[in-house]
Amino acid sequence: MLKNKYIFSLILALLYFNASAQVLNFDIVKKSILFDNPELEMYRQQAKSMDAMAEGAKAWEAPQIGAGFFMTPYKTSYWRPQVETFNGMNAKMPGMGNFMIQGKQMIPNPARLNANREYLRSVSSIETESGNTTANKLLYDAKKLFNEIQIIDRKIDILKDAEHTLETMITFGESKIAYNQEMLSSIYKARSQKAQLQNERIMMENERKQKLYYLHSLMNRKGEELFHVDSQLVIKDYEKYAIDTASLKFNRSDLLVLDKNIQATFLKQKVERYKSRPDFGIEFGHMFAFGENPNQFTLMGMMSIPFAPWSSKMYRSNVLAYNYQLKAYYSQKQAIMNESVGMIYGLKSEISSAKYQMELYKTMILPSLKKSYDLAMLSYSQNTGELFVALDAQMNFQMAKIQYEDITLKLLLLQAEYEKQLQLF
Repeated sequence: MLKNKYIFSLILALLYFNASAQVLNFDIVKKSILFDNPELEMYRQQAKSMDAMAEGAKAWEAPQIGAGFFMTPYKTSYWRPQVETFNGMNAKMPGMGNFMIQGKQMIPNPARLNANREYLRSVSSIETESGNTTANKLLYDAKKLFNEIQIIDRKIDILKDAEHTLETMITFGESKIAYNQEMLSSIYKARSQKAQLQNERIMMENERKQKLYYLHSLMNRKGEELFHVDSQLVIKDYEKYAIDTASLKFNRSDLLVLDKNIQATFLKQKVERYKSRPDFGIEFGHMFAFGENPNQFTLMGMMSIPFAPWSSKMYRSNVLAYNYQLKAYYSQKQAIMNESVGMIYGLKSEISSAKYQMELYKTMILPSLKKSYDLAMLSYSQNTGELFVALDAQMNFQMAKIQYEDITLKLLLLQAEYEKQLQLF
């Protein structure tokens, strides 16, 4: 009965571990960042806000209404008709004053309203492309962290295997001390190497946790939610690809942001030019006359004169300023293009060099050290070799495997940087 309960508890623990420690590949990480990262959500909301502003860009100014006395004497008795005597004759004089209500509406230039709406719409597209630029950077950071965790996991496996090997050598060496076939100093050296491996493994596990927490933050997940990264490494042949500068212009979001800024600047310049066109207005007033006078009205049309010398200086200066800003954007775009193309060529060269180093380790260095290690262990097991020699061979082989993983990580990070430059995420 107790045995069955133990087995049942073990099964539940395994199921809980599998459920809580999910294995994720980079595609899942990528989707989580694109949909859940709060910084990218900020750009989406800012784009929506600019779209909402563009919807109201063609609105007119609010009408103005007013009411009050117009040309009315302070003495209220004059508001009523008066009977006055002139040369013995009575004459009835009408009262004076009016109560006036009026309304006024300014009619803005429709061409300027249309230009302003197009400008606000272009600003919305800038926010969208800026969000894509930030997404590219975040995905690069995530890919870098993902690859670093992958290599740390592989290094931890190497260290665990080395610890197990050293434990076996220590046990075997201790059994030989009783027969004076082994020196105690060799056992201490083996124990020291094992302790160093344990310390290095603990440091790597702590580094892995830190990188995992950072990856959690990019995915907007809780830090305590456990998952493992997919252990499969993806090596690509980017060094063989030709560089297409035309596609670079249309794929990179930072260059598209500059294109959108150039377009927005043209539209803003257009808005400034249209400020030279006049606005119109209409004003109507109705007067309720006092003292039997007839009611009256006033109807007036208005037009602004923006092309007057003292009022045109501002928008003319703005138009000139936007010309300089456009030239700055074009220069910045060319500088980014030149820097990116040069970096891509450099990355291709570094990728080729890293692959050559990996091939050298796989075909020559690691096999040679493995044979040296196997021979040293064989000699030691047959009592024809020394533990010192076996320990040195084991350490050299282990260090070479760690170095190989370092080169692999270097290649993966170079690939991530290449993908960032071409925005291939």
